[in-house]
Amino acid sequence: MNRDLAIDATRGLAIWSMISLHFAAGTRIAAPTHVYPYVDGMSAFVLLSGLVLGLVYRRWIERHSLDFAYRRLTRRIVVLYLCQLTIALTAVAAGMAGHRWLTLLLPVDDWWHGLELAITMRYLPSGGNILLLYMLLMASAYLLFPLLMRNRWQLILTGSVLAYAISLMWSPDWFYVTSFTAGHRIQNWAAWQIMFVPAVIVGWKWRDWDVAGFVDRHLAPIVMVAVGFAVVLHLGVDTGPWIRFEPALADKLDFRPARAVGAWLAVPAVYGVFRLLLRHWHRNWLRPLVMTGTRSLDSYVLQALALVIAPIHIAHRPWNTATSLCVVVLVFGMCWAWAEFRQEFGIDKLHRLPTVVRDRLSTARKPAAPIEIPEVSRPATVTPDP
Repeated sequence: MNRDLAIDATRGLAIWSMISLHFAAGTRIAAPTHVYPYVDGMSAFVLLSGLVLGLVYRRWIERHSLDFAYRRLTRRIVVLYLCQLTIALTAVAAGMAGHRWLTLLLPVDDWWHGLELAITMRYLPSGGNILLLYMLLMASAYLLFPLLMRNRWQLILTGSVLAYAISLMWSPDWFYVTSFTAGHRIQNWAAWQIMFVPAVIVGWKWRDWDVAGFVDRHLAPIVMVAVGFAVVLHLGVDTGPWIRFEPALADKLDFRPARAVGAWLAVPAVYGVFRLLLRHWHRNWLRPLVMTGTRSLDSYVLQALALVIAPIHIAHRPWNTATSLCVVVLVFGMCWAWAEFRQEFGIDKLHRLPTVVRDRLSTARKPAAPIEIPEVSRPATVTPDP
């Protein structure tokens, strides 16, 4: 199955949106990907993660088995944990070195306290906390896959919408992903799952429903509806007469309806536009976004680490506009370069040797082929006559 480069480009744009927001919020370089009210890279990242999960894991289940998919899912969750642990340990190191004001986290007593918080994923720097939510949502796939195999997607969708409705009316403390910060609540997972679980269904049914073809055929109305909803949000909630209702309509922590509906309209529109561009442009025009999107997890981890390291070792905050712009380009360029490096050297999985190395090792281990000695015909013996 060939990769859908439009999905990768959309994921790459989500990474750019996150980087530009985290390093240059309020500047012109961040404006294009934040012009849509209440829709940002994080919501797109969660939606696209669910989409790709459903699309890829259905293929694995059909080709292999559910057990195979479970093993791959377990390894993926372990990788997510290790990535989150790396981000947390970096924050702890920065905090213990006296840079707690850069991490926006509360002070830790000592290294043992910091290690405890990092291992239990409770010491998360700003901009480095999505993976904890992502792990919880990924774990839900253990329950989703058997139901999807039985074509019970309606039951899953009903449960997802019901959980979201409950979160809007009543959210107990255990609905929230928390961290060791002054504002310790990070995300309401029961609300944010409305981006992930329905997206898993769409990815699972991608071929059956011909989702890509549907977007291609109806791209104009999809874009028009998305733009129209953005205008309503901007004129009505963001700057208009309903601004007093903004917390109830557009709060990010509890992922209120303006964000959910806006993201479900904006992401398909962006995906469809990228499909249109890729049909008429050479793919290299979108290569930075496509390559970064193919390694979206790596890119997220790199930008999260840069959020801690850049203010310490590159330029102390506060930054002026020029510095912010340079840091955004530097961090995104680093993510792009890493994706190109992995492709060039065949580093498909970080826990495996690169393809080039594996090929050389396998060639070196092959036994030498035996040397074949051609047979030489002997001359006929002539018996003398008596």
